[in-house]
Amino acid sequence: MQPVVSIKTALQEGRSVPRSPVALYRGLLVNAGMLACRSAASIAPITAVQFAANRVLETALNPGDGELSHASRIVTAGGAGVASALLSCPAELLMIQQQRSGGSLRVEAHKVLSQHGAGRLMAGLSMTAVRESVYTAGYLGLMPVLSEILSGHPAMQQFPAGTPLLLSGLTAGLAAALLTQPADTAKTRMQAFLNHDTHPQYRTAVSTLRFIASTQGIGSLWAGIAPRAFRIVGATFILNGVRTQLTDLLEGSRDKVEGAQQLPIIDIGAGGGTQ
Repeated sequence: MQPVVSIKTALQEGRSVPRSPVALYRGLLVNAGMLACRSAASIAPITAVQFAANRVLETALNPGDGELSHASRIVTAGGAGVASALLSCPAELLMIQQQRSGGSLRVEAHKVLSQHGAGRLMAGLSMTAVRESVYTAGYLGLMPVLSEILSGHPAMQQFPAGTPLLLSGLTAGLAAALLTQPADTAKTRMQAFLNHDTHPQYRTAVSTLRFIASTQGIGSLWAGIAPRAFRIVGATFILNGVRTQLTDLLEGSRDKVEGAQQLPIIDIGAGGGTQ
């Protein structure tokens, strides 16, 4: 998916789309988290934070064994996305700087810290939080809710068993992509142009959105929607499958522990043999 990310970012920034394999895969280490020392800036920890935060929020809203309402499940998933923005924001900023300059991760991190300070790593945080909340609400909340609703609908009985899952994934993924594209475009611009002396229009989220809309038209806020929608729909299916497998695994482990705790206790010291 890294080439898709590179194409999307270039379209949002208004620069030429990279064509060489090296340029298309630039920033892969940050995006995939292949280096252990930089794993905090990777997809795996970000997804783990979303799963964990979603679980915590669901438990907080429903400490018993009852079922959360559909709306509550979507809201808790959105909250989990906001929490993950604290990790994804600096990770994506470094990836974007790599794609623009071609430098290594270490060089770009040093450049940002020395020229702008550590606080600039959080440029675009508000837009990242908006994007992640809606995206996570889509794949962790809306998709499973829609799948359950469609699975119970009589009209679905005439279609193959996987139809509800397919329709819910496409709907949730496309909705998340369309709704969050303006926020993602603004975030990309804010993280690409860090020098506010030469690019004051990208100082805040509001000024960035206003500048893009006024100079390039409202439609430009959806630049790069095709590659990003493709990536999000795919991720929606993949991450939902991972979540389902993890949930089944955890519930199975919990059942085994509870079953072991309910085994009868045999007192082997009370009159078993002769002394």
